[in-house]
Amino acid sequence: MTKPRPAIAVVGAGLAGLATACELTRRGFDVAVFEREAHPGGRARSEKVEGFTLEAVGPLVSDGDRRLLAWIDAVGLSDEMLPLRPVLTKLAVGEKLATVESDGLIDIARTPGIRPLQALRLIRLPRLIARYGDRLAYDAPERGASLDDRSLGDFGRLYFGSSVLSHWLAPRVTETSLGRADDLSRVLFLRRFRSHGSARSGLLRSGLGELSEKAASGLAVTYRAEIERIECGAAGRITFDVKGGTRSQSFSPDAVVVATSAPEAMRIAAPSLVTAERESLADVRYRPAISLAVGLRRPFHPHPQHIQLPHGEGSPLESVLLEPGVTGGRVPDGRGLALLRATGAFSAATFDAPEETLVKELLAAFARIHPGAESAVMFTKLHCVARALPGFDVGRYRAIASFERVQRELRGEGRRLYFAGDYLMDPSLEGAVASAHRVAAAVAEDLSSPA
Repeated sequence: MTKPRPAIAVVGAGLAGLATACELTRRGFDVAVFEREAHPGGRARSEKVEGFTLEAVGPLVSDGDRRLLAWIDAVGLSDEMLPLRPVLTKLAVGEKLATVESDGLIDIARTPGIRPLQALRLIRLPRLIARYGDRLAYDAPERGASLDDRSLGDFGRLYFGSSVLSHWLAPRVTETSLGRADDLSRVLFLRRFRSHGSARSGLLRSGLGELSEKAASGLAVTYRAEIERIECGAAGRITFDVKGGTRSQSFSPDAVVVATSAPEAMRIAAPSLVTAERESLADVRYRPAISLAVGLRRPFHPHPQHIQLPHGEGSPLESVLLEPGVTGGRVPDGRGLALLRATGAFSAATFDAPEETLVKELLAAFARIHPGAESAVMFTKLHCVARALPGFDVGRYRAIASFERVQRELRGEGRRLYFAGDYLMDPSLEGAVASAHRVAAAVAEDLSSPA
């Protein structure tokens, strides 16, 4: 008689949940996904407005995001989404836009605004990366706990100088972490530099929503499913209560992976959590994000541009992504799209402000970079996300190490409840997918993968 395949329930159809389910399915498990909303994707959804593909997250990734790119290929979307469309990185210096290269330390040292004597100190960076070695392994963030004692701001000023910090080091990580350099853990930068190095940025050729939809189409996904309770009983038995519409059902899968935000994970898994887990999940702080998509009557440049703004100059903008249209692309041919990303500080301070106030302020900042930009505006779409990204401030990697230690102990005792999400890896799309691969490997190890 053929042994039945272990049944796995995945809670959440965001990128972490979908990538987990895809990997477990590939390994031979019987996987069911439960999503509270009516569509997959979480914050990585897309929408069409007047032929433009819009999304709050944005399509900018890098060729160093190898887990994300490999998943796109595995889902079967390489032809539609890849190769990445090359992007020119610019730095707004006064009223000018200067090209920034990052192929090596010499290119970084030439970044406008970095003082020559401080640029020489960049030679310390590869030495530090080599010294810290495996403590910066991307797939094992808990190994960075011993380095998690200094902020990015303190680290940058001490080793490289304030001009390197404000014009290169901080902009490299704050856009996808929404934090302040003086709060963020230096480990976030060090891990990314070790894993991505001189990776080049590029645009996905179609929306992230297409990836979510395609991944979900190959899975058994139940939408509008409200998870009421996950409880681990005697001998590792899991009770899994799902409410869909007016009906409630109970399941007993062999394992459950909770791939939601930390607060939601704590709510639905509360009966099964030990004190250390509750404290760790409660300690995750999410930051709000504000971005403005601007449809343009004409492209401002024939090639995509990613414009970063130096820190400390008071602009509400963290960056501007300019995307010219192409036939069959995300933006209609002959048009342009600008994605204005607000700084974390601006987003936190003005999140509840009236929409018209936010739009006006962000467009005014955009016009300071591109004078006359207002005359090219076709439409605007404001995105305000309350829980956009988990904070990775000093202490976050020590908290992850503590959480992972508890997980290993409970797995050893036979509990088959797992957690996935960017808050356990890195606040990025790549972090969400990497977390999914890690938890799928843990499930396969514990349940003896049938593949």
